Amino acid sequence: MTGPVPLSPTAHAALRYDRHAAGTTRRFVRIGLSELAFTAADMPLCLAKDGQTGRFNLIALMALVEPANLFVFGGGFQATYVPRAALLGGFRLHDGGVEGLAIDPADPTIGETGEPLFERGAPTPLPGRVRTALTEVIADMQAAQALVDRYAALRLIRPLPLSLGLAGGGQHDLAGLYTIDEAAMRALPEAALVALHRADALAPAAVMAASLAQTERLRQLHNARFTPAVDRVTLG
Repeated sequence: MTGPVPLSPTAHAALRYDRHAAGTTRRFVRIGLSELAFTAADMPLCLAKDGQTGRFNLIALMALVEPANLFVFGGGFQATYVPRAALLGGFRLHDGGVEGLAIDPADPTIGETGEPLFERGAPTPLPGRVRTALTEVIADMQAAQALVDRYAALRLIRPLPLSLGLAGGGQHDLAGLYTIDEAAMRALPEAALVALHRADALAPAAVMAASLAQTERLRQLHNARFTPAVDRVTLG
């Protein structure tokens, strides 16, 4: 498996970017703070531990069991909002590449179809737009990280048991997901609640909790595509 490589007019002159293929193989995606309410209109929002840092990341869940993204079908991303990290999954910031970019050749958005990265050996406007968007996304994710770190410091995060009942019998449990501990939040001293409110940290927690109802939509999308079907989703 190869990783991201610096964007080069020599090596990548014929490559194109196809936004309609964004997120095809991704089961979840990190989101930024400004995306939270938009993404919750379609997807459950959860927390997952970073394997390297141990910190919690804010993620949108896009599939239950299969590695495929349940929102990608019919030639594109079928949701009211497409998380920006999914759209930009084929790119990384890299000082050694054209416009300060690297590409991930394995990402489905990078290939032979879509908008060209180069024309006549020179970069098109696309790489510059991508670099600007990546910079904005990273800052937005850092804002989300600061919010989640605040929840963690107050011990407001708990495991999210997610159990899938299979229509043919049996059960599949999903591990490694977390959510806001609403009981712990209600038990906070008044001063701590006021501080969260003044920091605009209460509303995001409420949106995250409410978004878990979207697991039913994932169940329906899963059943429309795969067998065996999922009969129910139980949240703990």
